Amino acid sequence: MGFLEAVLEDPGREVVYIKTDEAEAPEVCCDISSAVRGEVAEVFKSLGISNLYRYQYDAIQSIRAKRDTVIVAGTGMGKTEAFLIPVLESSLESLGGPVALVLYPTKALARDQLARFRKYGDRLGVRVMVYDGDTPQRERRILYDMPPHVIISNPDMVSQALMHVAKFRELLKRVRYVVLDDFHVYAGVFGSHMYYLLKRLRRFVRPVFIATSATVGNPAEFAQSLFDSDRVNVVWGPLGRRGRLVQVLARPRFRSKWAEAARLASLCLEHDMKCLVFTDSHRYSEIIYRALRMGGAGDRVAVHRAGLDPEERKNVEEAFKRGDIDVVISTPTLELGIDIGDVDAAVLASIPPSYNRYLQRIGRVGRRGQTGYVIQILGNDPISQYYRNYPHEFFSRAPEPLGFEKENEDVASLHLLAASADMPLRRGELTPFEKTIVAKLAERGYLKEVGSFYRISPQGRELLSMLSLRGSPHVVKIKTVDGRTIGEREFPLALYELHPEAIYMHGGRTYVSKSLDLQKRVAVVEPVDAEDLMTQALEDMEPEIVELYEEGLVEGVPYQFGKLKIRITVYGYALKRFTTEETLGEYTIDPLVYEFETKGAVFYMPLVRFSTNDAVDWEARAKGYHATEHVLISATEIAIGASKTDLGGISYPDGVVVIYDSHIGGNGTTRLLLKNFRKVAEVALKIVKGCDCADGCPKCVFSPYCGNNNKMLSRRNAIRILESVLRGGVPAVKELPKGVRGIA
Repeated sequence: MGFLEAVLEDPGREVVYIKTDEAEAPEVCCDISSAVRGEVAEVFKSLGISNLYRYQYDAIQSIRAKRDTVIVAGTGMGKTEAFLIPVLESSLESLGGPVALVLYPTKALARDQLARFRKYGDRLGVRVMVYDGDTPQRERRILYDMPPHVIISNPDMVSQALMHVAKFRELLKRVRYVVLDDFHVYAGVFGSHMYYLLKRLRRFVRPVFIATSATVGNPAEFAQSLFDSDRVNVVWGPLGRRGRLVQVLARPRFRSKWAEAARLASLCLEHDMKCLVFTDSHRYSEIIYRALRMGGAGDRVAVHRAGLDPEERKNVEEAFKRGDIDVVISTPTLELGIDIGDVDAAVLASIPPSYNRYLQRIGRVGRRGQTGYVIQILGNDPISQYYRNYPHEFFSRAPEPLGFEKENEDVASLHLLAASADMPLRRGELTPFEKTIVAKLAERGYLKEVGSFYRISPQGRELLSMLSLRGSPHVVKIKTVDGRTIGEREFPLALYELHPEAIYMHGGRTYVSKSLDLQKRVAVVEPVDAEDLMTQALEDMEPEIVELYEEGLVEGVPYQFGKLKIRITVYGYALKRFTTEETLGEYTIDPLVYEFETKGAVFYMPLVRFSTNDAVDWEARAKGYHATEHVLISATEIAIGASKTDLGGISYPDGVVVIYDSHIGGNGTTRLLLKNFRKVAEVALKIVKGCDCADGCPKCVFSPYCGNNNKMLSRRNAIRILESVLRGGVPAVKELPKGVRGIA
């Protein structure tokens, strides 16, 4: 019996949908010798590449013409070769390096690509080196004194080197190309950081920017924003793949998603198939791993996730490539383009946060041209329920548009300080927004104004130690009772996950929080035997519009968009079973209050009345608008690819719904929601209409992040409200309530 037949035969599994994609053959353009410099063409031909695809030729011509170029093509379709050819040609013409700075999102990915670059470069005398935190001092001296033609690095290293290494700044002045491979990762807060890092880099050099991805819905717009460029040329290649791919939507009938993932991975082992299991949770990856080990998988299984030692993750990758292990359970750490071997199947234990991320995960499968299998497991949540009802929509999606927030004050402040450390800031090079930020930094003593320049002060250099491109400087250090630091968590999530008595999972172990000091930003935890328990914070929330950027109508709904101040009060928690999410009890704690500023929108929804009795109607409206807020946030995952933690919200019985970026300073998601409001509202209506529950359940309007433990919710009332929204109903109020308790 074949693998697919075995998947279909199990009575404990409902196979919702099967889609088969046949291999796609790209359009061949020409013999490589007719389009590429002779020495380069001969090297490619010696390695088995005799022809160029049409899109590769177009990309090469665009780069040669010194146009900022975005190359969009499917996994394994030769995007790297498309930009590498002009880089190699320029390297042969160069009197001295470096010619190109190639940036990958992580050190691991950069080093994984080194051998690929050297395969071509070594045959041409083109030198390639990696420059990152692990580069030994001896190699760094060689890099500075005898620069290679190509430097492979990552954004974090470039940021630090710009500030602290004068020789690196000198090297940058000679760079002709800056390449961002996998540039779809630079969305949200990471995108804000990258935007400012590239601005800092452009103060020393004006390179041609090259970007590649298989999964960007708005490549021209996104690249223009990221590069601050109006000359971006997008070159489209085939979006398919080299091998046949069978994709299955499946829903377990009698077991959890995690037991289902373990069973499917075991099935792969039975059929001698190499398998990747993706989860979005450390805890779930450990549960699946333990289930497989207990089921007799022995040493054929390993875990790959953040929190493990980098050397340990590397050992897992190498063992998987060699065939020493056959199943790897991974959090998104293996989602990017590392070539991890001849993987036959991917089991997705949860729906990825976006279709872009789904495409990245399935891109790990069938890279050698063999038939690949992808099993997407559906659960009992609104997104899974939606795709169970509309499975064809799961596969008919296109990559979502990406965005980021340029005016994130937290990010801008740190990078403007960093820019002044790179080289003193001229007042004339600042935008109006940046001038406001710089004035605040100078007022606080972080910058010194000297003539028409700003220079960093000692206090500013101390503040710069907080600069991390991977997140916010607003973090809580997590320490054990004996004082050992085991990690950190960003605000405001730290408030929900590390309040006193919270159960917290870290590094495969379960802890209970003993205290959370908001002033010192330290949480103290101790180990606890509570693997099947979890906590959900109970909170009150008060939003306030600090600065109004714009207002208008979306589908007839008045809205205001701007800077919001969010005041969160965590006053207790619900204790739940992890496996079933059954609430065991609700408990109060001494209130913790935290305020932060972000970007968000206030929507003034149509007023829908449900009863002539005012008291009954108030409760019905409270349930309806609360459910509407929940389901609009869920719908953004489907409509625009937002992650579960990108947005937060609060609602009021009079029809006011506030939705905001949950990252301090903003992440650009609310802006995308505004641009795609009708699509989001239509998906939200489908979610609530498509559920078969009485009046609200985990499959439609419940949220794992609800601040009152999913009370006061009505699916039926949300249907009427969303229908009124899409009909263009009239709002009752057009002002954010003050001093009125909303429902988070």
